[in-house]
Amino acid sequence: MIRLSRPGVWISILICSLLLVVAATAGTFVASQHRGSDGWRDGFLAYGQVSVAISGDDVNSPRTKRCIANSVQAGIDVRQGVPVVISLDGRAVGGGDLSTGELITETTHRGPSESWRASCHYKFSAPVTEPGEGQYTVDIGDAKVAFSMDDLRNGIDLVLS
Repeated sequence: MIRLSRPGVWISILICSLLLVVAATAGTFVASQHRGSDGWRDGFLAYGQVSVAISGDDVNSPRTKRCIANSVQAGIDVRQGVPVVISLDGRAVGGGDLSTGELITETTHRGPSESWRASCHYKFSAPVTEPGEGQYTVDIGDAKVAFSMDDLRNGIDLVLS
């Protein structure tokens, strides 16, 4: 049985209590370092759709049927798996990649002639891990298109030529 009348026991209890207070204070300090001025600096999920028009001669090609679309604006062939980078003032803060493309074809009639138009539509989602104030761009290949943070949170529709 422990005798509480001894000074050594009280000193041990006091030291343990002080260590517990120091540990709790340190834990609170570390947790508070992850907070910004407006609470937790959580990221957000940017998402949307990318559309690439397909020129007249390529509408019925095998590449088009697999939804591989050449984009002059992006400087690349746009297809499933192409990286989507979200930048804030030129610094990458999030990213993802394009989904499988969906081929959309339309037939237009002008008098007796018939023509085809086609485009490939790709979806993406890109977690933005370091949000902030400034100019956001969605970067696909060489194409860099500006959007607001609200647009990125609510879904964008990006059309590449």
